[in-house]
Amino acid sequence: MSFTKREESNQKNGICVLDASPDMTIYCAANNLAEIKRYYAEFNHFELNLSDVEEIDSSGIQLLLALKQSATKDGKQVFLTAISNPVAEVMDVLNIRSHFDWIQPE
Repeated sequence: MSFTKREESNQKNGICVLDASPDMTIYCAANNLAEIKRYYAEFNHFELNLSDVEEIDSSGIQLLLALKQSATKDGKQVFLTAISNPVAEVMDVLNIRSHFDWIQPE
């Protein structure tokens, strides 16, 4: 399992809300990337909920940074809505929280 698209995602408005699975490590990197690519062409606005992530390594961080970079280049938006403690710890160690845009979940 990788990212799951929520039902409130709306192609008409171009908004895709994705919930991350508990594993964002190298072992799930290919599935995570494939799932994001599946929706990337359809949507212009992504909201990523990382609150259920239990494990994240450098490949998970690279995926998030690459998505953000590609979206910026393509005129799309990526927002983080929530993060788990493991994600927060890694982002703080790497000092990368400021690389992402944040919105509060509804």
